[in-house]
Amino acid sequence: MKLEKERLLVISPHADDEVLGCYGLIKKIKDNGGEVFVQILSLGGYKKIEGNQITTEEWQKELAQVSKILELDDFDVAYTNNEIQHIDTKPQQELIEYIENKSKISISKIKPTIVAIPTIFSTHQDHTFAYKVAIAALRPHPQKATHMPQLVISYESPEYYFWSAYSEFGRFQPNFYLNLSQDDLNKKSEILNLYSTQMRAGQRGGENLSSLARIRGNEIGLEYAEAFHIHRLFT
Repeated sequence: MKLEKERLLVISPHADDEVLGCYGLIKKIKDNGGEVFVQILSLGGYKKIEGNQITTEEWQKELAQVSKILELDDFDVAYTNNEIQHIDTKPQQELIEYIENKSKISISKIKPTIVAIPTIFSTHQDHTFAYKVAIAALRPHPQKATHMPQLVISYESPEYYFWSAYSEFGRFQPNFYLNLSQDDLNKKSEILNLYSTQMRAGQRGGENLSSLARIRGNEIGLEYAEAFHIHRLFT
């Protein structure tokens, strides 16, 4: 992979998933002169389990700050409002078209070489729905005008996939790894913490990131790694 020539599109159910699943990939591509874009499917305000209300405006400020630090070339958000906004309540075809050609950074407009999508093996219904619409938008068809990226991968989050509704059909199985240094992991945790509205004690944060990165690193003889599953690769 000549990362300086890559153009990555990350499809993120919410603002923070791009850091959780793809920080290492984003960093490596940007460090080598490539381009990175993020489509966020929902940035709606909601009430947390703890009871406090999160507003869209708060979340947007965090996203703008993270985007600047990650040096994203651009990002776009499909839905924003101050009501609970689960994307699985939205028309599937509407989101497919957003990913394919309606977004300002759609597949047809930026022509990415790599597209990263959330794994279907998730406890969150928005993640599984995002996977489905992304796969539909990325399906190859000889008569389809939409650009076909060379590499399609899914990424994971530090959550218990065995509680997923799809766990009976399998589990997330990485076949593509990126080495992470201790400095990378520290920076990933630092940037994730900028999404302060999304942090929950004992669920998201540096300790969870470190545990998952260590597991993935051990699988390939490294200290830390970020893991992905390749769905399609052609040259």
